[in-house]
Amino acid sequence: MAGSQSIFFKLPKTGKEGFFVQYHDLPHFYDQLHHHPEFQLILILEGTGDLYLEDSITSFGPGDLFLVGSNQNHLFKSDPEYFKDDCPKKSRSISIFFDDRSLGEKFFDLSEMSTIRYLLKRASRGLHFSSKTSETIEPRLSGLINKSGFDKFVEILRILNKLSEADDYEYLAQNSRLHPPSDKESERVNNVINYILENYKEDIELETIADIAHYSKAAFCKFFKQRTRKTFSEFLNEVRISQACKMLRKTNLNISSIGYECGYNNISHFNRQFKKYTGLTPREYSQKFELSKEDPSRSTYNHLED
Repeated sequence: MAGSQSIFFKLPKTGKEGFFVQYHDLPHFYDQLHHHPEFQLILILEGTGDLYLEDSITSFGPGDLFLVGSNQNHLFKSDPEYFKDDCPKKSRSISIFFDDRSLGEKFFDLSEMSTIRYLLKRASRGLHFSSKTSETIEPRLSGLINKSGFDKFVEILRILNKLSEADDYEYLAQNSRLHPPSDKESERVNNVINYILENYKEDIELETIADIAHYSKAAFCKFFKQRTRKTFSEFLNEVRISQACKMLRKTNLNISSIGYECGYNNISHFNRQFKKYTGLTPREYSQKFELSKEDPSRSTYNHLED
């Protein structure tokens, strides 16, 4: 993906509608780092991959429900298999896009909108809702495809109100996005992120990744830390651990093999890094995931107070 450019994404809106609903049924999700002033509530119906949002990376799959804040850099990167010509799998999603000013400058300042206004404030760090909330919202989101006009408008407000009352969510980014990123800045981050996602199994040298971003090593380290609030090494480890979590959930490979497949040649180092980023050992994580499948109430979403 080197050389691809991140863009300010302009939605294909028509008319003066306050909310824009979009259904996607494609071979893979839009794999370009981008941003737009609209908030985006997106439900993944089919397809798997990784979501990069500001300074975070997390896996996604069917049933995942995210609320992306205004002008947040984000990238839904489908798994490599989706880019093969003979891949039979599909990537489907339904999204609601809306600008907090498209309904009028003061609409969300109304007292009746106070809980939704607080939801939008929290969305400045990106939100990932639990499967319990997603299952509740899914039929209502899907039903929007057959609604129009006032009925669609009211139903979307009801959906947002329902989400504003949910407490089973987690923040994605550590900090809020205050200003839109520049295209030049996003292009460089995009090239770096895509390279890491495609080569995380390898021993990526700092000099290699700095060249991709067209910086010296020292300048790249400063640039990357400013844009992601993490060192390159920290981000690479997060990508690797995210992939390891995915493999622990989806495969029957043993822990040593998973560590090796994710770029770790030393199992002790893999275990230490895994616990550092998840709070659990790989074995504990696997056991917890198995328990959560048996009893969904064991799945917990932690969120911090603003």
